[in-house]
Amino acid sequence: MRELKPLTISNSIQSAPSVLLTPEMEKFVFIQPLYPDFLLAQSLFTIIHKHFKVEQLEAGVFKLKEVKYICAEEPEGIIQVDDWMHCLWSSKRKFNRLLNPSSLFKMFLINLFFPVFSTTQKLLLPGKKDRFVVDAYPHLPKEEGIRFEAVDLNKLGITQSEYKKLFRYIRKDLRQYLEEFDALHHENLYSDLKYQVSLYPSIRNQYWNELKQCFDPEFKTFAYAEIENYLLKL
Repeated sequence: MRELKPLTISNSIQSAPSVLLTPEMEKFVFIQPLYPDFLLAQSLFTIIHKHFKVEQLEAGVFKLKEVKYICAEEPEGIIQVDDWMHCLWSSKRKFNRLLNPSSLFKMFLINLFFPVFSTTQKLLLPGKKDRFVVDAYPHLPKEEGIRFEAVDLNKLGITQSEYKKLFRYIRKDLRQYLEEFDALHHENLYSDLKYQVSLYPSIRNQYWNELKQCFDPEFKTFAYAEIENYLLKL
C-alpha cells in the first residue's frame, strides 16, 4: 500500500481524522487503525482481486500521532452497487453505458468461491462509460479476521431479478467468463496466498485454516454447481 503524503486532513465532528487530500488532489477517507489481522486480510483481498483481474480502488496508509491508519480512495461521484440501481440497465441503450459488466460477474464469482471476507462492497465509478470496481478493503467485523462461510447465490443477491436482467445482456459470454475464472483458480494462487499468510506467524494457522477451505474439492464442486445452475436458468 502507498504511504500517503497529505496536502490537507479534515476532521469529523468527533475531531477524529476523516478525509485526506493528496497534493495530486486525490481524496482518501480514513477507515481504521491498522492491526495485523486487518493488514493480512487486506493483502489477501488485494491478491485475489488482482489475480482475477478485477479493478480495485486504491488503499493507502498514513501515520498520524503514532497511529497508522488505512485510508481508502474515494473518487468523486462513486456509488455503491445494489439492486436499486437496475434503472441504469433497464434498456440495452442504458446498459451500453457500462464499460465492464463482466467485472461485476467476476466479483460475484469471487464472493462465491472465496467466502472469507464477510461482505464485499461493489461500486460504480461514473464516467463517459460507467465502470464497476471493488472497494479498496474488505469489510470485516471489528477486530476480527477472515472467516470461511460458504454462501449460495441467493444469499449473494445475484439471483435477484435486477441482476439477472443485467447479466442476460451478456448471457452468451458468461460461460467464457466462468471458464477464464476456472483457469485462474489454480495451484499458483494457492501458493501465493499460503506464502502471504506465512508472513504473519502469530495468526498464520488461524488464517490458513479458514482460507484453505476455499480450495477444498468438495466446496469447489458445490460452488461450480451453484453457478452452473444459475447459468442454466438465466
